[in-house]
Amino acid sequence: MSSTTPIPTVRQVLVVEDDPYFQRAIGEAVDQLGIPWLVHGCRTGTAALACCNAPDARLDLALVDLGLPDLDGIDVIRAVHLRFPTVPIMVISVVSAETRVLNAIRAGALGYILKGDSSISMTRAIEQIMAGNYPISPKLARYLFKLAGQGPAAGAADLPRLTSKETELLEHLARGKSYAQAAATMGVALSTVQSYIRNLYRKLNVHSQTQAVSRAREHGLL
Repeated sequence: MSSTTPIPTVRQVLVVEDDPYFQRAIGEAVDQLGIPWLVHGCRTGTAALACCNAPDARLDLALVDLGLPDLDGIDVIRAVHLRFPTVPIMVISVVSAETRVLNAIRAGALGYILKGDSSISMTRAIEQIMAGNYPISPKLARYLFKLAGQGPAAGAADLPRLTSKETELLEHLARGKSYAQAAATMGVALSTVQSYIRNLYRKLNVHSQTQAVSRAREHGLL
């Protein structure tokens, strides 16, 4: 009587990283997990979104850098989370700014480790997130605990209150649309959009479109 060995299920991981060295390092970390993985390596946010939006796309894990050459890594996290809401997403980045960490978590990340952090290996972090845990570098954990200790209202007074139209305009600007294109999409006059942008500059305390989008992301408004 013959017996057959079951074929192991191949898991799929999306790796969004533009640095070839860290792409290899992440690939080696995945190889050490001891189970078969198919790695989808993307060096740009655009390529990552194309991979996610493919009709037959399937993912078990996403590892995303924030400092991409074309898109904001947080936008990639948000898109992956929208497409695959149950798939764990972990940030592997040199970016340690507190607002960026918080925005990545708000966008859907369940883990955040810093490149070169000797206290937590990438392989161990991947094992943790696949087991349902939330791996995070100690330096960042201290910030999150401090934030939690401040209570839910901490910093709320500092957040600017935007109207739905102002937020919609910011979303169009973040996608690279001009004022005229945003006005056409929103179905309003160009002068109305210009009025919205003056209000945004005042509320966000900025002086340019780029600063407005950046500040909105820092506050978690995008």
